Amino acid sequence: MSDEYGGDEFDPHTGEQQPTEASLVTAAQAEPPQLVFQNVNEWVHGFLLPHYKRSPKMRWDPRWFEYTEVVSRLTALWRAWEAMRLEGMTGMATYWLNFFDPMMAEITAPDGPFWRLDQYGDSKERELPDSWQAEQPPAEFFRVFG
Repeated sequence: MSDEYGGDEFDPHTGEQQPTEASLVTAAQAEPPQLVFQNVNEWVHGFLLPHYKRSPKMRWDPRWFEYTEVVSRLTALWRAWEAMRLEGMTGMATYWLNFFDPMMAEITAPDGPFWRLDQYGDSKERELPDSWQAEQPPAEFFRVFG
């Protein structure tokens, strides 16, 4: 609780200034947490690969960075990891259960983005999957669906 002047409150028992809730929020907003990994590539090599090992039935391409879907998904996982590691005792459990496991199941699934690879990065014809085609909707579409 702040004093009548809006500053930190004086604690008569300890003789110390006690920060107000508002000053703690301001301090937290002023100093964003430092990232452990500076980019998704650092996270892939520093966290993902050392912690995630699966059977050869799962697909992985050492050149993962060539797949736009995989880059987007791994970037989302990295950013979620950076946030969830700060969420207290259950933060990482929540991360593994709600973010990491479902996303990695999609990325490494036999019908996922690496579906053309035989096993761990092996392919006779290493081609990226073609993008799906889409036509532009008619102008009326936006009047109905925004």
